[in-house]
Amino acid sequence: MDMSMFTGFEGRINRAKWWLGTVILIVVYFILSLILGSIFGASMLAGLDPASLTSPDVLASWARKLAIVQLICFVIIVYPALALAIKRLNDRDRPSYFAYIFFLPSALSILAGLAGLTMTTADVGGVQMPTQSSLGWILGLLSLAIGIWALIELGILKGTTGPNQHGPDPLGGA
Repeated sequence: MDMSMFTGFEGRINRAKWWLGTVILIVVYFILSLILGSIFGASMLAGLDPASLTSPDVLASWARKLAIVQLICFVIIVYPALALAIKRLNDRDRPSYFAYIFFLPSALSILAGLAGLTMTTADVGGVQMPTQSSLGWILGLLSLAIGIWALIELGILKGTTGPNQHGPDPLGGA
């Protein structure tokens, strides 16, 4: 594995390298979120009683801690993830600004979570239960739609055959 695929925005990578890099970043993100969630008390694994989340104050505190953990993980992962995405977009000869569009819903969702706008409580049989707010649903659906586009663009569609303005074909095609 070439670590340069996580650094810089020049050059091209093929689908296989993109998938490998993406799996590595997902594992790193998951481990980071578990560690930070435990530190901040925003993880179900950290001993939080799920029944306590029915209290609006406890829910708001937990959701804010979770958003902080997500923000820290996002900031750590965003540069190598952008490097992968832009190099893959270079291979497809697509505009590099697409990579920023791919990450925008996640960033907006995290920021809305920090502001306490993505979670609320709903009365279910006389008990206040945590639920996603309308904004949370909208951002979630936006993330899903753009995520599917990114998956198709980066992980499924073949790159440009032969050299393009970003360099030689990573598969060595003429």
